[in-house]
Amino acid sequence: MLQIQIGPERLARSDDLLGRTTIGWREGMNEDEAWQAGRGIWKFNADRALAQHEVQIVNTAGTVLAVATITGVTKKEDRYALEGDLLRGDPRVGRPTAHPHRSRNSVGYFDE
Repeated sequence: MLQIQIGPERLARSDDLLGRTTIGWREGMNEDEAWQAGRGIWKFNADRALAQHEVQIVNTAGTVLAVATITGVTKKEDRYALEGDLLRGDPRVGRPTAHPHRSRNSVGYFDE
């Protein structure tokens, strides 16, 4: 499983490659908003990401904000954005992740 940890919400750069106005996490955001905030733009190993079945978007407290199956990656300059199918209503959303993110890196890989 791939895990993306997002920090507090802040303004996105005016040239955000996904066209977002904000990035990061805020209280009360829904799964679609968390998926858009967390799916990119990252430096990661595209082959390793594609080898994973799903991705969890988590906040810095370790709460799962969204879960999606990974269907691809899109190259955005020297970084990548995940493509996938959001699993709306997944029972893990809103709960602590079973795989605490101990790295300083935003992207983590976990064996299931």
